[in-house]
Amino acid sequence: MFNPADIQKGMTTRDRDGENLGSILSVDAAGFLLEKGQFFPRDYRVSFSEVTDIDGDDVYLREDLASLPGVRPDVLAARGALPRPAPLRHDLTGALGASSGDWDG
Repeated sequence: MFNPADIQKGMTTRDRDGENLGSILSVDAAGFLLEKGQFFPRDYRVSFSEVTDIDGDDVYLREDLASLPGVRPDVLAARGALPRPAPLRHDLTGALGASSGDWDG
């Protein structure tokens, strides 16, 4: 079991298969922000409940790349993968299945 307090800015985030998803930009009480880049068109919010383990400077997520919402479709198509539908999750803030990026104009 990992300790959320061990997750720090600058650490590398990986999917469950070890794919490097990018660096952590910031950490708060609920989770962290993953930098936009090769896989995500904008910064990607990750809650601590999505993390399975920490190994050195690597933070591992429960899901593989194709299962993560918000991954650029062209990246998945180039890999021959289709995005997997994500179940709606409640993050205890009152918004069911919504993220802060849903309100950006």
